[in-house]
Amino acid sequence: MGFGNLASAWSAGLRALRGGPAASETLAQVVNDSFSGMVVIDSGGIIIAASRIACDLLNEGRPLDGQRAQRVLPRDMHLAVGQVLAETTPATETPLAIAVVHHGSETDDRLVLQFAVTASVVGTSERVACLNFWDVTERRRAEERLSFLATHDPLTGSLSRTGFCNAINERFETERGRAEGLAVFAIDLARFKPVNDALGHAHGDMLLKQVVSRLRATGAQFVARLGGHAFAVAHPGLSQAEAAQFCEIVQDRLVAPYQLGPHRAIVGADIGISHSAVSGFDPDQLLSHADMALNVARAMAGKGYAAFSPEMDENLRARQELETEMQQAMERGEISLMFQPQASLDDGRIIGVEALMRWMHPDLGAVSPDRFIPIAEETGKIVELGRWILEAACREVATWPGELKLSVNISPIQFELIDVVAEVKEALTRSGLPAHRLDVEITEGIFVSNVRATIEALQKLRNLGVGIALDDFGTGYSSLGYLGRLPIDKIKIDQSFVKKLPGDQQSGVIIRAVMMLSEALNKIVIAEGIETADQAWMLKMMGCKVGQGYHFGRPRTAAEMRASLVERAAPSLPASA
Repeated sequence: MGFGNLASAWSAGLRALRGGPAASETLAQVVNDSFSGMVVIDSGGIIIAASRIACDLLNEGRPLDGQRAQRVLPRDMHLAVGQVLAETTPATETPLAIAVVHHGSETDDRLVLQFAVTASVVGTSERVACLNFWDVTERRRAEERLSFLATHDPLTGSLSRTGFCNAINERFETERGRAEGLAVFAIDLARFKPVNDALGHAHGDMLLKQVVSRLRATGAQFVARLGGHAFAVAHPGLSQAEAAQFCEIVQDRLVAPYQLGPHRAIVGADIGISHSAVSGFDPDQLLSHADMALNVARAMAGKGYAAFSPEMDENLRARQELETEMQQAMERGEISLMFQPQASLDDGRIIGVEALMRWMHPDLGAVSPDRFIPIAEETGKIVELGRWILEAACREVATWPGELKLSVNISPIQFELIDVVAEVKEALTRSGLPAHRLDVEITEGIFVSNVRATIEALQKLRNLGVGIALDDFGTGYSSLGYLGRLPIDKIKIDQSFVKKLPGDQQSGVIIRAVMMLSEALNKIVIAEGIETADQAWMLKMMGCKVGQGYHFGRPRTAAEMRASLVERAAPSLPASA
């Protein structure tokens, strides 16, 4: 019932007291029939009329008439009634206010009432107060729930990103809070997705809740879940050295086994640290810097945490500038296609080429693929770049003399975002290059997610006649586990092993082991990074058949490669007499 309707009921009651048109109705009847809470109190503080709803809400259904208002009304209501009764003006009305009635110790037992008090003088001197109120408990609970969700994570009850930033802001509003300083830790759970996939989301949610409990147990003042399996904590009063020690405490707690019903699970934790002494007092900047350090920590072997330094910010800015430049690089024709020869180690004959991308920036000069390819993968630009190099390389090699093989790298991101099989079919159809002359090179990063779908795609490519080569073999941790079940034809030994030959005994042992394994699995081995004749000879003695590297030729343009092939194919002319 709106306040306007309540005021109308009160006006009717006043007319009854004054003997107006409604004099035939008693005040008690008017008030009793009200559809809201209504209580009339005389100048002595005695209730002279009350609605049924008022009796239900304030006195468990028992009558309120004749009761002292001070005894039965909530404190806020009683104070408001006393205020209007004490006024000397003819009529007084209080603004809307809130009163809480407690029926028990639990939060759900409370009753939230919105009320207003109107006072008037009856007759010549009698002053009475009409208390109008209605139940807004459910509305207030909904508002509180919405307010909670605006600053808290609904699953774990920890702070959300917004709540976390608000809490840090409040702390830095005081001089003491700024003086103590604050360390912020951005935390990412490693290996959480396999747990979620294997055990289901219910068990994954259970693990996330336990993570929050463990983070709170570290004594951190603020604990937040930023989304997914990303968390953040903030701890005041730590020096930068102590912050690193705190990281170790956090990691020890988070990597301990989790009991998820009948299952046990283990996850890892990478942590990035920022400190107000370096990053300032802005919570968004503290989190941003902690995220930068987290990215560094993910790439580190060993301790799994890193502290922010200004150099990280400079590197990020340079990376962002490079990302912007790369968006326009293809339009400006700065990215070109190069080919590096692959040779038979038996006779040095060129039997294939690998297609490579090169970026020549007008100001930065040559930009290494190690710099721009990861950026292209992160931004999705690799799809456009990959499509271009595949089509351009197939079209070019199809016009060359002989039956050279073409190798083209396909990024794991391409397998995630597009139908690679359809792209390869299209490139072969447009170029006229036979499928058996194309090798698709992949890395083991392709199997990080959706292994089954990836293997199916590779098998479809093999069914077309396209070869599959596993690049950078030996640099990851799971390559041996993949070899037996992957539809691959070739293994490329990473150049980090080859460049140490012939002097490094350990590299030689690893390469010989790869050769034996590949022979048993009927895979062809290609050695990358061959720079000297001694390396080529030693690899040949180990049983390797194909090599690639500067010893056989640096990357060349299409025109240079084509000219070289024509020259090799031309018959030798007899010496003139």
